[in-house]
Amino acid sequence: MSKPAPPTEARAWKPGTWSTARRIAVGYIGLVLAAALANEIAGHPSALDATMSLVALPGTILVLVAVVYPLALLLGDTSGTEETGFSLLTALFQGAGALVNVLIVWGVIALVRHFRNEARSSR
Repeated sequence: MSKPAPPTEARAWKPGTWSTARRIAVGYIGLVLAAALANEIAGHPSALDATMSLVALPGTILVLVAVVYPLALLLGDTSGTEETGFSLLTALFQGAGALVNVLIVWGVIALVRHFRNEARSSR
């Protein structure tokens, strides 16, 4: 019976050093926010609305169900369901959906790494 390997130390984050994955994640969130803001400025063209819904799809649904709907129920506010003109809340909503997507991917990768490390240490 061999001794299990010691746990690996987490890399310390130093300001100014960004991994490629962090750059991609921040770029994705920034791109979604910029496109959502452009969509608001353009007055919601139908083609861009559909594209924005697809770009941040699972995250926007989770934000809607976990944050917006319960908040509307608690406050008794129905103004979030009405069509409005220019609103930065829509752009923030799309950006929050993109952030949730990044967190979902990060969580899946962390889970896979954990199980991989457990499988390696059990050999």
